[in-house]
Amino acid sequence: MDWRGLIAGELRLTFDILFGLMIGFAILKSGFADKLMRRLVPRMQKAGIGAVLGMALTLSMGSAKAGAAYIASALDSGKIKERTAMWGTLLLSFPAYLHRWPTTMVMAVSMAGLAGAIFGTVILLRSAARFILLIFILVRSGNAEKTKLEENPQNSAQEIRFNKRLIRTLPVAWIFFAVAYLMVPWAEDTIRERMMTGTVLPLAVLTVAAASIAHVSAALALAGGSLAVGELSVAQAVFALLLGNSFGIITRLFRANAGYYFGLFRKDMAGWLLFWNLTTTSLFTLFSLVLAALPLLL
Repeated sequence: MDWRGLIAGELRLTFDILFGLMIGFAILKSGFADKLMRRLVPRMQKAGIGAVLGMALTLSMGSAKAGAAYIASALDSGKIKERTAMWGTLLLSFPAYLHRWPTTMVMAVSMAGLAGAIFGTVILLRSAARFILLIFILVRSGNAEKTKLEENPQNSAQEIRFNKRLIRTLPVAWIFFAVAYLMVPWAEDTIRERMMTGTVLPLAVLTVAAASIAHVSAALALAGGSLAVGELSVAQAVFALLLGNSFGIITRLFRANAGYYFGLFRKDMAGWLLFWNLTTTSLFTLFSLVLAALPLLL
């Protein structure tokens, strides 16, 4: 096993969690979130998003973990119900992705051209569609938050405390990251051995897809190279990138989400968060794959 790579990954994870939560804590203490949400809450309330979830979504633009810590603190203090906390936490990935998407899009276009641009656009639209579905479920389930920020001064974001949550989140995140890190080589080998033989797809498609498990930049580089030498068409490259993205769903879930789910919430709730995260993400991933496959069948 590559111990150096594992340690480097754990250090990056630790920095991401601590830095993200520190930014979130600074935003809360500055009062900026309170001022912003007092303007936005009346509009968001119509969509079933109240003060707590609205502030969590605002924080997740910088760090989904900070938004989740805010929701967990609000749940502990009784400001929201458990089902509201669960569906609200699942909403946080979209604002967090919006923050990263421009960088991903630039990288995708620069490495894979038109195929990269289509891939980046599909991922964004897919995330937005999932976000809308989750809001619909939240509202239809009757668990949307009803309390307005102005009705209760104690709803101030400045009342939230993150300190204990830092201690609880990090060790669990380290464990799940290590599990995901160990899964990546095994998953790549399995795909190469069992999926790269007896298939009608070009070998380059499955090579790009397998590379996505390690990192999207590797897949984009391979896709760009295959396009340049004519091994793949644009449609095949898009399908390969989306297929690889689907292969990495479970490892990304363990690496990026499981740690702070189990660090912030009770075990049963964290388990449901993992289940619904995987289910809703897989649903839209499968749909996008079917659409991407259509040009290859015509």
